[in-house]
Amino acid sequence: MGGFVDKAAVTLRENGLRRFTFKALRYPFKPLLIPHAGKALLAAAAARPEIDAWVDLVKRFNYAGITVAPWQVAVEIAGLMRILATEPPARVLEIGTASGGTLFLLTRVATPDALLISVDLRRGQFGGGYPRWRGPLYRSFSREAQRIELVRSDSHSADSGRRIRRLLDGEPLDLLFVDGDHTYEGVKQDVADYGPLVRPGGIIALHDIVPGGPGKHGDPGGVPDFWGELKAGRPEAMELVEDWEWGSCGIGLIRAPA
Repeated sequence: MGGFVDKAAVTLRENGLRRFTFKALRYPFKPLLIPHAGKALLAAAAARPEIDAWVDLVKRFNYAGITVAPWQVAVEIAGLMRILATEPPARVLEIGTASGGTLFLLTRVATPDALLISVDLRRGQFGGGYPRWRGPLYRSFSREAQRIELVRSDSHSADSGRRIRRLLDGEPLDLLFVDGDHTYEGVKQDVADYGPLVRPGGIIALHDIVPGGPGKHGDPGGVPDFWGELKAGRPEAMELVEDWEWGSCGIGLIRAPA
């Protein structure tokens, strides 16, 4: 019996070493595979030009270990995309891009000449961020005359604010999607800094409005607390939530006031 256990342990170690070695050897080549991954993603999206198909695509896409899965509930993000498809945004600011799945979906519903600005860090406190080598993949998401600008810095910094305003060149945002700093102070600052850039009637969207707590995925405060304040007295506020008991996710929308 002891010999059998020893052999099993050796086998487990060997399998673990093989997986580690495979990942270690493959990682340096991922940047070289980015053009191919981008083409494969665009081809798959063109084959089934439907919102539900696009959401399913980004969830399951995997090209030699390169994935773009958004940290979103499929029903919720698809609902947002349907709303945006009825009034395609021409200028978008996404705070918190991570794997890039939501950014890709936004390019599908934005105008053919849209400007999409992504703000994110290399490593985010809340699990987001992305390495620099993924930048070309995100820029490859653009279709027709769209332009994607990547601002890899803290959304709260003065430099980020200046760069974003310079990119907008005096034009207002149609959509502000906030999914970066999930602390109460952080999300409040993002909305205070960039909410005024949204045109009257434009959309301000917050992700992770569902309260968490013990045994749940999300934070019991942070975004949910700020969302409660933001939506107060706004009858037009909308909540895209599949399950309030889930403990995270959920998207809240308001219209920017005149």
